Order: sequence, then C-alpha cells, then structure tokens
Amino acid sequence: MIASLRTLIGRSADIRVFSAGLLWSTFGTVIVRLTPMITTILISHWFGIEFVGKFGVTYGTLMSSSLLASAGVSLMATRNIAAYSINDPATAGRLAGMAFLLTGGAAALIGLMIFLFAHEIAGRLLKQPELASYLQIIAPAIVVNAMNTVQTAILSGIQAFRTIARLNVIFGGLMIALVPVGLYFYGLSGSFIALGCAYLGGCLIAYPAVVAALRRRGIEIAFREAFSQWRLVTRYAVPALLASLLYEPVNWICTAMVVNNPDGLAQVGLYFIAMQLETLLLFVPQIVVQVVIPMLSTGFGEADRRRVINVLGMGIGTNIAIAIGFVVVMMTFGNWFLVLFKLDPAQHWPIFMIVVLAAAIIAAALPLGQVPVSSGYMWTGLSITAGWALTFIIATWFLQDRGALGIVIARAIAWSLQTVVYIGFTRFAIGRTCGEKGTLLRDRDLSTAPAKSASLDA
Repeated sequence: MIASLRTLIGRSADIRVFSAGLLWSTFGTVIVRLTPMITTILISHWFGIEFVGKFGVTYGTLMSSSLLASAGVSLMATRNIAAYSINDPATAGRLAGMAFLLTGGAAALIGLMIFLFAHEIAGRLLKQPELASYLQIIAPAIVVNAMNTVQTAILSGIQAFRTIARLNVIFGGLMIALVPVGLYFYGLSGSFIALGCAYLGGCLIAYPAVVAALRRRGIEIAFREAFSQWRLVTRYAVPALLASLLYEPVNWICTAMVVNNPDGLAQVGLYFIAMQLETLLLFVPQIVVQVVIPMLSTGFGEADRRRVINVLGMGIGTNIAIAIGFVVVMMTFGNWFLVLFKLDPAQHWPIFMIVVLAAAIIAAALPLGQVPVSSGYMWTGLSITAGWALTFIIATWFLQDRGALGIVIARAIAWSLQTVVYIGFTRFAIGRTCGEKGTLLRDRDLSTAPAKSASLDA
C-alpha cells in the first residue's frame, strides 16, 4: 500500500513537471516559430517562388551554422547541468561557463569562414552567385543565434521553463516587429539584417535572465575554471558536435544537390515551404523534447526504470496525439495551406502529403531520439545519426531529378529507418542502464550524486 502510494506521488510529480514545462515552453515558442513562416508567406506574395528559394537557402545556412556551433555544447549543458544543479552547483556553474566559451568561439569561427568564403560557397557549391551578399549578411547573426541557443539550453537544464517562455515572447516580438519591415523596405537583405538585430536584442536580454535564474538555485557562472570540466566535452559535447555535423549540414547538402538542377531555386523554394509545414507540425513535439531531456537525464541518473518509462510514455503519447490531430486537419484543410503560399493544390499536394506523414513519424520518434543523450550512450547516438545522414544523402542523390518531391521522399525514408533503430536502442538502454535499481551507471564517474527531484522556476 505504502509502495503504491509512493509510486503514485512520484508519477504525479513527473506529470506536474512535464505538463507545466510543456505549457510554458509552448507559450513562449509559438511566436518564434511563426516568424519564418510569416516571412515565407510575404516573400511568396511580394517576390515569387524563386525568392523563397533564395531565402530558404540563406536562412538554412544561418540555422545550420548556428546549430553546428551550439548543438553539441547545448546538449552537454542541458544534460549535465540537470544532473549537477542541485547537489553540486559549483560544477553546474563551471559547465555553464564552458558552454558559453565553447559556443561563442565555435560560432565566431564558423561565421568568419562563411563571411570570407561567401562568394566561393555561393558560386561554386550552390551555383547561385547572387546569394553571396546574403551569406555575408547572415555571418554575424550566426554568433548571436548560437549564443541564444546555448542560453536556452542552460535554462532548460535547470528546468526554468517559465523564464524560457518569457524570453521567447520578447524574442518573437522583436522578430515579428523587425523582419517584415526590413523585408518590405530593403528586400531579402533587409530581412536578414532585421533578423540579425532581433537575435542580438534577444541575446542581450537573455544573458541577465540566465544569470538570475542560475543564482536562484545557488549557481554562479564560472569562466575562470570552466575548462576543468573538459572531460564532459569529450564524453558528451564531441559526439553531439559530430552528430550535428552529420545532422544539420546534411539538410544543406541535400538542398545543394537540388538547387544545382534546372529550375533548382524554384524547387528549393517549394521544399522550403514544405519544411515550414513540417515545422508547424513539429513545433510542439520539439518543445516536448526540451521538457523530456532533463527529466530523462534525472531518471537515467537514478537508474529509475519506472520514471524513464513514464517520461517516455508521456512524451511519445503527447506527440502521437498531436501528430494524429495534425494529419486529420491537413487532410481536411490542407488545400488552404497551399493557397496561402500561392501554390497549386492539384500539382503540389503529393509533396505536402508526404511531408505531413513523415512529420508524424518524426514526432513520435523525437522523445526516443533523446535516449542516447540522457543515458550516456552519446557515441551510439552518433552512429545512429550517421546512418540517418547517409540514408538521406544517398536517397536524395538518386531522387534529385525529381526536385522537391525527391528530397521529401528521401527524408521520409531516412526518418522511417531511424525510428526503427531508435525503438530497438531504447529497449537496450533501459534494460542496460536501469536494469537494477541503484547499480553502477555508465556515467557514475561524472555524476556521483545526480539530482533527485525537478522543479520549475517561480
């Protein structure tokens, strides 16, 4: 009886943390995610589909470069700050400091390379020389966007979802206020300059909020001794960085294959619009993942099989429900979405139907994709991502002559195979890491006293 009561209380605590985190994260993220879609709609109406392609390639370069600089460090920060924040705040502070330093250095280097080699990238790789000026404009924005990403990761590690929501509302407001104005008066160049200004404003506002949120938990950001935690870089950040090297640029590589073909810009524009639909479907499932990561890290850190299964069940169940609802809506009202972007439903509907079905698969797989990170099997996660990347590139190569349709089919194939692999690995990780309560963990040397509870910031 007492054991059952304890189990119920534990489940209720997890449900409260999950629900509150999902609510606040969704509230804050919706405005940020709407801006690229609004910009795409405006470009399609004001300038045409080829300009959507130009925007898509440049914006994709910005996002891929930013995530390349920050993805590995962000995963390391979220996972390990969640583990250390309660019982070892000094280590959590050093981890936060190292995350800032590594992300800033990597982003500055990548931004500089893109600025210096913009003409070579645009002319030789993309076969679109007119994109060079846009690439130079977005180079500085790579740095501030990467810093925004790592600051959000740190807040996610301490489960400060309410703070994240507030910052995203401010950031989204800046984007919606500035980007359409820049687009209207100065075209694509103006939109990218305005986007960079919004990123900079968001970064400057976010840093004091991050410092304050950490201090409320007794954590001080430490830069001087930050690299004393370097072993976490080799165990977590390096494989996560390599995974981002595979995952993020592969979208750019596949897009580059298509843009080099006749009518390539129009096809990339069509693909970019299709990805806006995928973003719309996945925006809540990706927020679910942000909530799941620290909770899974705590569950695996405690070798608590029941908690891990409960958190995965909540995450997967929520995402499947969202996916089913979205598929039904798109089957019923999908033509309106195409008309919104001045597309012909009769001609383009097959592309978007494939995207909808693939996004539903991705939504269900996203929580499973966090198991390698949370359980400490980072190098295995890297291998799984490498398989996805290879599948996506090979399939796109064979289907590139079919333009946007070919790349969305290739993407669907890659995600379907990766989902099967994630299911098998999740069964293995739970059995191996959580097989016996209180056994020695794979990452015991990194966290001798992981967090025993989770809390939301006031």
